[in-house]
Amino acid sequence: MVTNFFKNNYNLRKSLYTLGIVILSIVFFRYTENAKLVNLIPSILKVMKPFIIGAVLAYVLNCGTNCLEKNILSKLEYFKTQPNKSRAVSITIAFLLLIGVVVGIIAYIIPEIVSSVQNVVNFFVGIDSDTVHEYLNSFLTKHNIDISVSTYRSLLKTTDNAMNSLTSSLKYMPEMLTSIATHTISFASSLVSIIMGIMIAIYMLLDKEKLLHFCKKTLFILFSKKQVESIASTIKYTNSVFNSFVVGKTIDSLIIAIIFFIGSIILNLPYPMLFAIIIGITNMIPYFGPFIGAVPVVALTILINPIKGLWVLIFIVVLQQFDGVILGPRILGDSIGLKPIGVIFAIIVGGAIAGPLGMFFGVPIFSVIFTIFSNFVEKLYNSKNTVKNKLEKETKKDDDTEKSE
Repeated sequence: MVTNFFKNNYNLRKSLYTLGIVILSIVFFRYTENAKLVNLIPSILKVMKPFIIGAVLAYVLNCGTNCLEKNILSKLEYFKTQPNKSRAVSITIAFLLLIGVVVGIIAYIIPEIVSSVQNVVNFFVGIDSDTVHEYLNSFLTKHNIDISVSTYRSLLKTTDNAMNSLTSSLKYMPEMLTSIATHTISFASSLVSIIMGIMIAIYMLLDKEKLLHFCKKTLFILFSKKQVESIASTIKYTNSVFNSFVVGKTIDSLIIAIIFFIGSIILNLPYPMLFAIIIGITNMIPYFGPFIGAVPVVALTILINPIKGLWVLIFIVVLQQFDGVILGPRILGDSIGLKPIGVIFAIIVGGAIAGPLGMFFGVPIFSVIFTIFSNFVEKLYNSKNTVKNKLEKETKKDDDTEKSE
């Protein structure tokens, strides 16, 4: 009886929810002023670290395991008679592929990057002002470029300042390497959390239906059926946006990186692996990413060989046009449902809050928020229009009644 009273009284339920949120907010802000309790947050996160790693791994690998289980293994005769084993096998294959990728990166790509970075550092360390002046004179003479004395002196001063800045920056390289070593040791110490996270991810993938059913039952206890349906719809849409954008953008950027690597080898460009990784990673950021990646790649190539630098610039422009016009739309489609101005806004705000990761994840997050807000506005607008139309009909009916009398 009491339950029905609360369910039927919408305003009362709304007031109680609001009161609960206000009380929780007051309690939260009151206790966050206490430094001891604030210091507990890192400890709690440390304890929860394996579960966070497990949840992220399970979410990332879920798409792959679903594809293997439903589209490949389920069609094999053995798994038709043993359907329970198909999931375990699909999870095993997914983790083996992930481990293979990680081992490949550690064994091949990272040594290539380290070697390329060392070569770049050695190249700049071996350059002094006299070498730059000699190269500049040779370049101007070779290409019959005639400039005034004042312009020449200004050019020399600019190059000297650039070299001094670069040399001073390279002094911090040992500190950077020490920092990398420290982070490597930290990663090794986190190995236990990673192993536990993998085990948690395996159990989450094996029992995902039970977990989802439990979450749904919990929601039905806390909210009405209509609210649960709304929450489920929002979660489903969020998952769809993140899957489409993150997976699509990763595949797109990987293809661009491979094409750039092959093109670099054909054009005999320096540091093809390092440059391909820079282009691929920065391509993950919509709109601004290609420009961010092009700057260091073109600048380094021009310093080594100006003619090749020009070819690199042309190659990157052509590659980005191919990505923007042909490859990107085919892979991504309209997965985020945002206009260009919305994407730019999401990148700027995300970058300001969380740096490069914010620039990438800001786009799908803003897409979800914008869609939820748009649906809310549309619902509110339709509701007000319905009330308005109803009032207009009633007014018209009253007028007609008065006229007939």
